[in-house]
Amino acid sequence: MAKNNQLVRRYLRVVTVIHQMDHAALPVTFLYALTQVGGPYINLAFLGILINRMTVGTNLHQLLPLMLLYLGLRFGLAIMNQWLEKMSSDHQQLVDSRLDATTTEKLLTISYADLDDPQMRKNYAAIQRGTAMNGGLTALMEEGLVNFFSLLIALGFAFGAFAMLLRMHVPARFGFAQFVNSPVYVLLLAVLLLVPFGLSAMAVPKGDAIMQAVLKKIIVVNAVYTYFLNLVENQHNGPLIRLYNARAGIIHEERTRFATSNAITLRGDVHSTAYVMLPSIVASIITGVLYVLVGLPVFGGVLAIGTAIMVVGYLEQFMMSFTAFMKDVADYNNMVGYLQYYTDFLAIPDYRSGAHLPVEKRDDGEYEFSFNDVSFKYPGSDVWALRHVNLTLHVGERLAIVGLNGSGKTTLVKLLTRLFTPTEGTITLNDIDVQKYDEAEYRSLLAVVFQDFKLFGYSIAENVAASAAVDTQRVWQALDVADVAARIHELPAGIDTAVGKDLDANGVELSGGEAQKVAIARAWYKDAPLIILDEPTAALDPLSEAAIYQRFDQLIGNKTAIYISHRMSSTRFAQRIAVFKDGALVEMGTHNGLMQQDGLYRELFTAQAKYYQ
Repeated sequence: MAKNNQLVRRYLRVVTVIHQMDHAALPVTFLYALTQVGGPYINLAFLGILINRMTVGTNLHQLLPLMLLYLGLRFGLAIMNQWLEKMSSDHQQLVDSRLDATTTEKLLTISYADLDDPQMRKNYAAIQRGTAMNGGLTALMEEGLVNFFSLLIALGFAFGAFAMLLRMHVPARFGFAQFVNSPVYVLLLAVLLLVPFGLSAMAVPKGDAIMQAVLKKIIVVNAVYTYFLNLVENQHNGPLIRLYNARAGIIHEERTRFATSNAITLRGDVHSTAYVMLPSIVASIITGVLYVLVGLPVFGGVLAIGTAIMVVGYLEQFMMSFTAFMKDVADYNNMVGYLQYYTDFLAIPDYRSGAHLPVEKRDDGEYEFSFNDVSFKYPGSDVWALRHVNLTLHVGERLAIVGLNGSGKTTLVKLLTRLFTPTEGTITLNDIDVQKYDEAEYRSLLAVVFQDFKLFGYSIAENVAASAAVDTQRVWQALDVADVAARIHELPAGIDTAVGKDLDANGVELSGGEAQKVAIARAWYKDAPLIILDEPTAALDPLSEAAIYQRFDQLIGNKTAIYISHRMSSTRFAQRIAVFKDGALVEMGTHNGLMQQDGLYRELFTAQAKYYQ
């Protein structure tokens, strides 16, 4: 029972999302369903009337207006059906588009901690896979809602037909036909109509369970298949695949996964179909019994034969609509199961820091940042990424941070930029907790280049300015600082050249080193008091790296800077060096001072320096 209640709540949440995306979508879908199923009911009604008229001797001339009315209704219904089909399709696409837009906005407005949460990423990936497999919200509206509304319409007609039978009373002279007057007759009709319900209630969950198990297996198989598909589609993987003769292995994996997926689906369909077809078969048999039972009032003279055919037809349509809906309900449940990830994702609250303290505007750049006994665990982790860090960034200082992979260097930057909040301790700006400052104003003080930086498909100028409002002169200055201006000058459109070909067929594919230089130019362009370079030169050769650091160091003047790099040469531009190990600050000092100690810094620097001797 609890499981059914949960499923109902899921359906209601999905319907709520549809209504929020487009208020007209549900009414239009209902009207489309009405025109979709209206034909058989019009046929049955006019067939019943026609037979009744013919049995009382109505001639063809008298039946002509009735037939013209029938043809007119069918023609009008066909026109309405075509128009509403287009309207329904348009509204489905509108819902889909708005859901995509809402999802994109949600990705931009949730906190970075929520965005980085592994479970959230897993659920979001499930959304993409589920939508690809079963069509997502559009498929549910196109199939599930139309069939559900069709069932409701069929229920209304069946209720009217059943009510008509309840009013029948056969006179005593008709013998066995008086069975119609018995409560047993009504009970028998009700039981017969409910038999498909009972069978569906037993059979559909079994078929549903089979399909759920199938989908769980397919998700794993398809994830691997999709991985290899994306691997091949990415042109950057082309050289590796060809040079190491990986084509045969990839083709084998793709074919194996594809065959496995098809085999799993086929077995599941065979087993589940055996369950879901049973109610339809029984409903067909019950229809024959209904003709016998509804024929009794005809023998009793209280129901015209045409009306009897219409009544049985309405009841049959209801049973068939119900069994058809229940036959696909496993698919609908699976759709809703995936769409649940959508509703859960959209329910994540937008990030609001709640802090509005303005940052003091200082022309002298006197901004001092301090870590005060800061410790941090990533959400869902029991491992300390940072532990008891005490560190002050002095105004105008160049601080180098070094350490092995996983030592906490990038985590420190993410805390300083307020992408995450310390688990313990505080980070202060001029002795005030940074969490109290207005977030946008606080981040305006920081210019960061991460190792896994990103450039957008816009122009180089817009990438450097991080805005559509571009100071052309400053863009060129920034590119010159990053030692990439000469390369950009060679391009036909210069700084107006798009990065990549995603948005512009005339865009240019920058090399890894060139792209890193553009990212560094973006940091310099921002003109922030604190500049953080977190492994920004990994794709550059040592000479290019040294040249950029030297030029960058000269041009940022009295700004504060943090340099993080695996190449120890960057430490030569720093007044102080912070050495991290296993999330802890283990050494602090100048290059010369640390080299005189028998510590981690000396070990790292010596190990790397010998390769340049």
